[in-house]
Amino acid sequence: MFIHHSLTDYLQRRAAAWRRRRTERYISSLPPEIQKDIGWPSGNRTSSRSAPRVITPELEPTWQPR
Repeated sequence: MFIHHSLTDYLQRRAAAWRRRRTERYISSLPPEIQKDIGWPSGNRTSSRSAPRVITPELEPTWQPR
């Protein structure tokens, strides 16, 4: 049973990594304006496998209405 669970876990992680890379390729193929709108990092990354920048609510700039 242990081998079955290990194999299942491994295959699930591989599938998740494949979906992540597929999504990254799709978003990277969008025009730069749309990538900027959704907060995708610019194309001058040093590594193609580096994680996209995630903006958390605490780090977002505060907007003050006039």
